[in-house]
Amino acid sequence: MVDLSVDGMPGDGLGTGPGYRDLRRGSSEGVDPRRPGGHGSFRSQHEASRPSFPAQVFIVLSSVLPQRSVPPALPLLCAGVAVVFVAALCLGAQDYGPGLLWQALVARDPKDLAQAVVVEMRLPRALAALMIGAALAVSGLMMQALTRNPLVDPGLTGVNAGAALAVVAGLWFLGPMGSAATAAFALSGAAAAAVLVRLLAGSGGGTLRLPLAGAAFASLCLSVVSFVVLMNPEARNLYRFWMVGSLALADTGRLAALAPLGLAGICLGLAVSRQVESLMLGEDLGAALGLHPGRVLSLALAAIAMTAGAAVAIAGPVGFIGLIAPHLARRLASGAGLGATMLLACPLGAGLTLLADIAGRWLMRPAELPLGIVLAMIGAPVFMLLIRSILRKED
Repeated sequence: MVDLSVDGMPGDGLGTGPGYRDLRRGSSEGVDPRRPGGHGSFRSQHEASRPSFPAQVFIVLSSVLPQRSVPPALPLLCAGVAVVFVAALCLGAQDYGPGLLWQALVARDPKDLAQAVVVEMRLPRALAALMIGAALAVSGLMMQALTRNPLVDPGLTGVNAGAALAVVAGLWFLGPMGSAATAAFALSGAAAAAVLVRLLAGSGGGTLRLPLAGAAFASLCLSVVSFVVLMNPEARNLYRFWMVGSLALADTGRLAALAPLGLAGICLGLAVSRQVESLMLGEDLGAALGLHPGRVLSLALAAIAMTAGAAVAIAGPVGFIGLIAPHLARRLASGAGLGATMLLACPLGAGLTLLADIAGRWLMRPAELPLGIVLAMIGAPVFMLLIRSILRKED
């Protein structure tokens, strides 16, 4: 935008630097600032009032580039997650002190069994909980933003059902599989489900088409899963253990292979958060703002599939994190944009997953409750409270 202030008329307020104020003062006095003491025509006054080329570039970039500020609560949340992470390494069937933890991480003794438990078992498990919680929180927030429904989770895209169908198919044809093969089948099933759901939703940018197509595809997949499980008792036993959702099988190899995919999905979600936020205003208004609704929807679905697919491949279909963490993030964001809310959702989801894993390992030691059961025990009451609060607002 260019300041057209002439003969003392007020401008648009874009020029605030000293040089720009001098230009405006010279223009209002009818003096050509390019020639000391000279008087210019209307055209020369208009050209003199125009900001310089660097100022114009700054104005254009400031209006185009995303203006994301770090939420004030983010450092506190990250510090809290760090404390919970240390607690996850110390607490379990056998509690260890901070001194042993420091030795295990800095100067490990290969012959020390306690240090081996910390480094080889608890550390990959805690890192997997961090990645899964952050990934599911981002995918849940993205899904709620796309559907404009605060009560949906990533499972509505059919990703979990596709992963379950792929795992059951692998058990049917190959028999008992190792953890790496199970993760590979789950990831491929989640990716195939995302592509098929996008094709079923059509080429348009309608946000209602995505959850409808996902729900239909999930129903079909789960019907096939039920048939296979009933026909094959061995597959039923293995599938039942995987379906609960647990971090017991999280290891360094699986985490190293799948964590980059989850992190890439989180970064993609942050990158398209502004476009998704504009799409939330409506497809017509989003198109008027220069968006391509179909392209934005495809990128958002890709982010959801990458984050949820990586999480389900590591720990199975873990629920309620993608539902609870976005609500907590929106409360802390207090009206901030989708990108800032997403930054808050990451540590919230990671911290909730770590706390649930600690509770499952510590409350029933030496046995443990799977992560999915603990989250269901926590998430079901929270889900009912959310429904109650929404119904109160509508009344």
